[in-house]
Amino acid sequence: MTPSIFDEEKEPEKDEQPVVLVPFSPESTEENVRRSGLAWSAGIAFFGAVAFCLFLGWLADLLFGSSPWGIVGGIVLGSIIGFIQFFRLSSQIYSTKKPSSEIRPLMSRDDDDKL
Repeated sequence: MTPSIFDEEKEPEKDEQPVVLVPFSPESTEENVRRSGLAWSAGIAFFGAVAFCLFLGWLADLLFGSSPWGIVGGIVLGSIIGFIQFFRLSSQIYSTKKPSSEIRPLMSRDDDDKL
């Protein structure tokens, strides 16, 4: 009889590491909202940089008559700026949140009772 994948008895291999189960705790809703907001802003910043520099390149082509080099330069410059912004914002997605002692609201909680 040939062994199958449904056999319950399986001898562990010598090089196999034991599985250690770590307790899982899901992220809070606030943290998920913060991360998704940063992801959206990273994509919008990349698109905006490319589109804006493309527009500037198009204007340069109109003014100087250097078609298509203004558009090409605008796309290249916008891509460089966009990637820098994209990586800058995406690096903040998995960074640790600042402790609440460093966050200073404009109005204290005591001011809420006065309104």
